[in-house]
Amino acid sequence: MNMEQGYISTALVRPLLEAAGPAFFDQLQDNAESTQRVLKSLKDPDSRINSQDADELINLLVRQSGDESVCVQSANKFSVNGSCQLQHLFLCCNTLREALYYLEKFSSLLSDQLEVQVTRTRDSVIKIKLPVEDNFIVSTQRRRTEMTISTLLSWLRQLCGSQLVLNAIALPYPATQYAGEYQQRWKADIAFNSDECSIQFHSRWLDEGLHNTNPHILNMMKREVEEQYRKLARSGSLAERIRKALMQNKIRLGANQQEVADYFHISARTLNRHLHREETSLKQLVTSVRLEIAKQMLTTTDDSIEQIALAIGLSGRRTLDRIFIKEIDQSPAQYRQANRAVLLAANS
Repeated sequence: MNMEQGYISTALVRPLLEAAGPAFFDQLQDNAESTQRVLKSLKDPDSRINSQDADELINLLVRQSGDESVCVQSANKFSVNGSCQLQHLFLCCNTLREALYYLEKFSSLLSDQLEVQVTRTRDSVIKIKLPVEDNFIVSTQRRRTEMTISTLLSWLRQLCGSQLVLNAIALPYPATQYAGEYQQRWKADIAFNSDECSIQFHSRWLDEGLHNTNPHILNMMKREVEEQYRKLARSGSLAERIRKALMQNKIRLGANQQEVADYFHISARTLNRHLHREETSLKQLVTSVRLEIAKQMLTTTDDSIEQIALAIGLSGRRTLDRIFIKEIDQSPAQYRQANRAVLLAANS
């Protein structure tokens, strides 16, 4: 599979086929070679398939069933044959806090586009945040989101039981023609047209004792998932994964090579070798991320250039000036002035 084209874990797609039942397979044409190839890959819950292949299979499910809401699944029971290693690790955890830590850390095993963030609000609401794409209203993105949320809700209820109460589920797109199915199947209030995509519940669930798992079993599952993660990091663009982790503050901008290598469960030597192969370096990646964050802050905040420089880990304004002039041939002040003029013109 070409990782550059994007991937989706079969663990997200299998529940849809199980819900469709034998009728779906009976209607498949014998000459649908591409579909048969994808279905063969789905036998392994720990494999990953090309995103485009997954989208085509989902579209086929929608067409054959005539049901636009097929990706909005009720919480399903644990299946020994259909569960992936990350799900096993999630369910082995003694508390939800521990489970969410592993979900956040290894979420890219489920999709190259899935970078889960777990946050806590001032009023003690925990949010499991999913990324919001620019083209989120497109049916393909919407269905992927529905499929992912359905899977995560199943895991949450398998771990915590049916007594888990959700505050809300926020979706970044308008209400669909099957809007009523969300609340009925997901057992939560739905907020459409939100500026985020998240599953929300009270923090009291985080440390509630769920069970006492044998620590040896937990460590065994952790090793299995870490090994999968290592293989995935080696097969895809490591530079892009580092860039994403830096942008999302999962790796601090001042981290050294060993810290970054530890985050991806590889050696510093392997890290350097992969980055050299991709014709970049950790220093270049950090500089590009600092530049991107500074650009955002220059156009969206009134912070001084000195404050922005310090916020992204630089010694001061002069260093930020040098980076901007070298990379885009503009000073930070010139960039702010030019881009704010564009924004004013667009809004006038």
